[in-house]
Amino acid sequence: MSEEVIRVDGVDLGYGGQVLLRDLCFSVYSGEIVTILGGSGCGKSTLLKALVGLLPPMKGRVVVGGEDITDQDPDTLARARRKMGVLFQSGALLGSLTLAENVALPLREFSKLSREFIEAIVKLKLKLVHLTNYDHYLPAELSGG
Repeated sequence: MSEEVIRVDGVDLGYGGQVLLRDLCFSVYSGEIVTILGGSGCGKSTLLKALVGLLPPMKGRVVVGGEDITDQDPDTLARARRKMGVLFQSGALLGSLTLAENVALPLREFSKLSREFIEAIVKLKLKLVHLTNYDHYLPAELSGG
């Protein structure tokens, strides 16, 4: 059986005391591809904010990578977030940096890894998504399709 990487257990989410999503329960396992679909304003972004610890649940628990991120202190959340990756709908790449530089940026800013090791990680990550030959492209030169 695959490892459980995300567990949402009895979670209510909302803003200002208003519940938008009630009693969410699901798990995501290693290797699974999951899509969150729904119309505008139905709570997709609200759920994603909870999964990365930006929005604490009104009730219930969110467990990511085996760590309960519900109501955690900033250091614990920061440690958990270092294991996460988020891809924004609009790309959120810095237009003045190449694709490789964009991928390397958080590693350079938030780790003490050597330049050589960061370059190796960037090459591996680009290879995983079949973008090795585009490492020198600027975001405007890439297709989102």
